[in-house]
Amino acid sequence: MDLHKLNVFVTVVQYLSFTEAARHLHIAQPSVSHDIADLEKELGARLMTRNKRGVSLTRAGEVFYTEANKILMIALGARQKIEKLAEAESGELRIGFVSEQMAEPLVPFFCKYRESHPAVNLTFNSYTSIDVSRRIQNNEVDLALGRRESLASHNYTEWMLLYQDPFYLAIPKDHPLAGEESVNFEQVKDETILIMSNESNPGFFELVQRFYMMRGIAPLLNATSNDRIATIMMARIGMGIALLTKQFLNVYSFPDIKLVPLEEDDAFHEVGVAWNIMAANPLVEPFIAELRDYLEKAPIVIK
Repeated sequence: MDLHKLNVFVTVVQYLSFTEAARHLHIAQPSVSHDIADLEKELGARLMTRNKRGVSLTRAGEVFYTEANKILMIALGARQKIEKLAEAESGELRIGFVSEQMAEPLVPFFCKYRESHPAVNLTFNSYTSIDVSRRIQNNEVDLALGRRESLASHNYTEWMLLYQDPFYLAIPKDHPLAGEESVNFEQVKDETILIMSNESNPGFFELVQRFYMMRGIAPLLNATSNDRIATIMMARIGMGIALLTKQFLNVYSFPDIKLVPLEEDDAFHEVGVAWNIMAANPLVEPFIAELRDYLEKAPIVIK
């Protein structure tokens, strides 16, 4: 059954006028009459009568009007779903991350996504935790990879856990603790702990402060560096012990540094993906769905 003719019929009923229906549909009035006649012939029933007072429906026309509306609504819904699917198969997806190490475990997924969505252009940019949070708010990036503390505290963002990244201590090899298999906070309470400054990495700074406060320990922090590599450098020349995450340390190797795990149940931070719940990019929702399915089948474990 022709959807165009159904639409013509429904429009005539809505206006109760062939003339008004033709004007609304931007077609000639004889075409309206022809379409209605074709429908009646196809159905084998009279749908409406015309007289000087206008148009009125027969009993068959009343029943058919109800069913025709249902058919048109189903057709419209199907069209909208297909259009949404087409939008989700092409376009640009802007991804921001706080450090390349955070994004590293997702490289296999990104490769898989590009293979299955060749028309989607993925762009990647690195920002500070403060900057990426602002860009998510302003819809300047579609997705952001970062710590829960940096991205999940805003009412305009949704956040999904990707993996837990454990804390390690980068200890000079001539230090007495370098021979330990693991170390707890109590063992290093009198050691100078090197971390990035509050201005450079406020989320991590606050997290470390909270760890010490929960244990009633006054930390000896040196938080003057603005970069992880600079923090490692300070440890290498004997200024203290650097507290960093395993995923970052996996990328670098220093012959004069021993990596020792921090033996605490909560000694990790959570890395996830955040997106603006008010964002209009149709690629975001299906991307998150595919990522969630991927993680269920292949969870990320940092070792």
